[in-house]
Parts: sequence; C-alpha cells; structure tokens
Amino acid sequence: MVSSQSILQKWNGRATLLSLLAFLSASCGGAVHNPTLERARSAYERVRRDPAVVGRAAVALEKTRLTLEEAERIWATENDATEVEHLVYLTEKRAEIALATARRRIAADEIQQLKPQR
Repeated sequence: MVSSQSILQKWNGRATLLSLLAFLSASCGGAVHNPTLERARSAYERVRRDPAVVGRAAVALEKTRLTLEEAERIWATENDATEVEHLVYLTEKRAEIALATARRRIAADEIQQLKPQR
C-alpha cells in the first residue's frame, strides 16, 4: 500500500519541478526570439556596412542605431511587442533615410564635378 507521505513527497517534487520550469521560463522572457526585431537589426546592419552611408550620412546612421537600441531595450525589459513593432518600423525608415541621404549627397558631389570650372 502507498502511504500518504509517499504521495505527498512525489507531489512536492513535481510542484518544485513545475515551479522551477515556470521561473526559468519567466526569467528568459527577454531572450525570446523576436523576428520583428531581427528585421530592424538586418536593416541597420545593411546600411552600417555601406561605406557611402558611413561617410555621407553619419547622423542618420546614428539615429538608426539609437532607435534599434531602444527597441532592443524595450523588448528585453518590458517585452512590449506593440512598442517594439513601432520602433522597428522607425528603425527601418531611418535606415532608408540614411541610404537616401547618402545617395543624394553622392549625386550632389557628382553634379559639382560636372559643372564647368570658372
């Protein structure tokens, strides 16, 4: 016959295991993969590796980096998917602005070179 103390010990062991699993799950909440955030990282890395952007749109590139960092911070500390989505959108748009700024400045330089020298 199984004693009530034996059943209680088994139950306590299972409850402890479930509590440990719940704790580990909650503590890893910030580390959950976020595909939306990956899009922002990819957009930033793409423009960060572009020499034209680095040389001609450094301010726009810095704004892109800061927005990405804010999105990562919000995801890690608050796990707020709505706010992260908004910041990812801003990061992607700022990456596009950095690229467009660099292209515009390259075009302006080329126009200057084509003007006749006086």
